[in-house]
Amino acid sequence: PAIPEGATPQSDNPLDRWILARLNQVVARVTDAFTNSDAYSATLAFESLMDDLSNWYVRRSRRRFWKSEHDSDKDTAYATLWHVLVKMSRALAPVIPFITDVMYQNLVRGVFENAYESVHHTDWPDVDQAAIDEKLIYEMDLARRLASLGLSARGDAGIKVRQPLSKMLAYVSEGQAELSDELVEIVADELNIKAFEFIATADDLVSYKLLPNNKLLGPKFGADFPALRAALAALDPAEVVAKVEAGEPVTCSLQLATGEETVTLTSEEIIVTTEAAEGLAVAADKLVTVAIETTLTAELKAEGLAREIVRRVQAQRKSADFNIEDRITTWYTSAGSLEDVFRAWGEYIQAETLTTELIPGDPPTEAFIETHTIEGEQVTIGMKQN
Repeated sequence: PAIPEGATPQSDNPLDRWILARLNQVVARVTDAFTNSDAYSATLAFESLMDDLSNWYVRRSRRRFWKSEHDSDKDTAYATLWHVLVKMSRALAPVIPFITDVMYQNLVRGVFENAYESVHHTDWPDVDQAAIDEKLIYEMDLARRLASLGLSARGDAGIKVRQPLSKMLAYVSEGQAELSDELVEIVADELNIKAFEFIATADDLVSYKLLPNNKLLGPKFGADFPALRAALAALDPAEVVAKVEAGEPVTCSLQLATGEETVTLTSEEIIVTTEAAEGLAVAADKLVTVAIETTLTAELKAEGLAREIVRRVQAQRKSADFNIEDRITTWYTSAGSLEDVFRAWGEYIQAETLTTELIPGDPPTEAFIETHTIEGEQVTIGMKQN
């Protein structure tokens, strides 16, 4: 019988190369865990891989899977996903024997007559060391962290992802602040931003305010507590923040009536508050600080409206019970800024909604018609299958 998934697929797409690297990295860890009778560590490794596969690889590859043309990129996406599922099912077989065999029957036995009869008849999967690109794994992890923080900053600012923004800035306190152009493009698309760059310091993104922890230090310093507050305020906030984040002690000098006194505070005894610079929305974790520019130009607003129109048309297609691949003719009637958006962004709206002809004016009575309110303006949209 044939080995089910064959050799590791070759691809120029960073998403493919990353998920294949993660697959082989996890198979190596799981092999070691099972060798040492540590099923718990093996399941944790699989849990992480499943999150990577479903919440990043598949989601970020949806356009590749669903585009109409059968080019090499689409074929490679399907080949990569199939390979990952088959190899993962073989490695998961000792933990979830029945589900993995159902997967194997669907993915392998249903396609290849000369394949093994069951996943449990196959050999343990080999680790392709050449596919484990540690640099790519690190950079993709950083890209996901940046995207997550960027979405958090958007949410805090109350700006929907459909609204394009001009720029995102990122500061990395530990590790390499580096992404390939392809990964920068993925982050920019995920966050719907026009530009992205790393900066050398977070000082331009946020300002810090240092306060003594009243609960811990109030009883300890008593009447000298105001002097402690003043001593903290006199320190360089950036230096103190770096020490607090590293868990290092902070030394400051108190000006007391009896003279100067030097005290040492732990990181738990200092409260750091942050405030975003004007025009920015900021989110941070222990290693990365991300800021997005929140100022909206007329051009950005128009593009955001175009994306909202696309969302409404797609929802209307679903309500009309059209197939996902159906080409349609679309009519619209609107006024004000929406009329300008339809004219300026017509090609984009057509491409995203499989509209072959976008016609201004009242739709015919046989069309599927709905009226929408977008940013306080009404638009009537009618559509018909070609």
